[in-house]
Amino acid sequence: MGTFRFAVIGDSHYCTLDGRPLTRRQQGMPALPDYLRYAGMKERVLDKLLAKLAALRPEMLISTGDLIEGGADSALDEAEARRLFMTAVPKLHVAQGTHDCRKPPNEQSYYSFKYDDTVFIILDYINWNERQSSWLRQELEAARDAQHIFAFAHAPLYLWGRHFFDSPWFTQEVRDIFRQHPIDIYFCGHTHNQAISWHSGMLQVKGSAVGYPQMEVVPLERMHALMPSDDNNLFYWGIVEDSAPAFYTVDVAGECLTLRWHSLCGSAELRVPARFARPEILSFPPYLPRIQQLDDWDFAQVRSGWLNIFSNIKHDNQSLLLLNDVPLGEIPASGSYAARRAAPLSVDAINSLQQKNTLRIRMPVSSVFAIGSISLELLLLDGRSIHSPVAPELFVCGEAPDYAFAVPRAQRVAHGAELSITLSFASKKTPAATVNRCNTQSQRRNEKESTFVKT
Repeated sequence: MGTFRFAVIGDSHYCTLDGRPLTRRQQGMPALPDYLRYAGMKERVLDKLLAKLAALRPEMLISTGDLIEGGADSALDEAEARRLFMTAVPKLHVAQGTHDCRKPPNEQSYYSFKYDDTVFIILDYINWNERQSSWLRQELEAARDAQHIFAFAHAPLYLWGRHFFDSPWFTQEVRDIFRQHPIDIYFCGHTHNQAISWHSGMLQVKGSAVGYPQMEVVPLERMHALMPSDDNNLFYWGIVEDSAPAFYTVDVAGECLTLRWHSLCGSAELRVPARFARPEILSFPPYLPRIQQLDDWDFAQVRSGWLNIFSNIKHDNQSLLLLNDVPLGEIPASGSYAARRAAPLSVDAINSLQQKNTLRIRMPVSSVFAIGSISLELLLLDGRSIHSPVAPELFVCGEAPDYAFAVPRAQRVAHGAELSITLSFASKKTPAATVNRCNTQSQRRNEKESTFVKT
């Protein structure tokens, strides 16, 4: 059994501004087309990541999809991206992503190959069907005596952040297949956050190569209400969207696997000592220690603040947020439970802040929506950025395929319903663990008692 190294990268979204309109910021940053961000990341991020990767001399590089952004001359973008990536590695494989060029009918979009008694399986989640499912079962059966089996696809099988961004036509069946035919590691991307988790012997490794290297390395739990871990589903660490773009390398040495996360601001490492064993964390990403306590006198130095809230609203919004009875406007809308959505706090809302705050929500009028991962974030005069612990509540109304993974742990609500949750800050008197317990208390408001501002 030999020793070798391969690399994995996700969601590079290569693009240029050629052939794309230079849209002005008319509706705020979240409404800008993504290519305005991604085009600038080619030199600032991607070139530097690939230089770092080349120095590590992997045998091959595998992209888990969204190699390009698409939307203009996608064929040209893909050709340019492949040329760029091939300057860093001798061999490149690409799993089909949401933004990538579709394969012609005569070219297979899913396949497997073997390297040094290890089987690599590239899946196409976009075109998942009975034929590909049957093929995957056959490939796994044929590979049962392999030293290792690694699978690669765009969509994650387990969502630790962006709960309502599922691809159930693919994930539900593939999870079942991997339970019947165990594999070592499943590599994916799609959500633009990063996470390492373990599922009954299988490691899921989720990555992203888009973001801002200058940004603090932000742990996933600071912005998302993570699903609970149990003996069969363990969360090890994660990084929020836009933070610390990176790639992974895997060193294979017999049964032992060493996985390293490489960003422009640091690295992390874990080892799997034997097949299907729980990994050993050797080092974590370079999270900065942050003092998240907010004492009473700190409320006099709040410069600005906002309410972080994730949503997937399919139709009309017409919702309303009230923080301590101060209106904040509608829930910031998204169709994909995406990051960068927040409701700014007005002067009146800032003046109303206290250790324990009540957020009252009038749900959208849409018959299909989901919201969650709600927290307060404050910028203080002394330079600190303070987060309240993320509220654990997830709310859902109606049915949509991308809601499937999170529905079992979400609270069902009606469109237009009115309810409230508590958002508390940690202090010396009230440690974070106690705040987290307090924030689980949500109370429905009887419509007769509601004092919502009518709009």
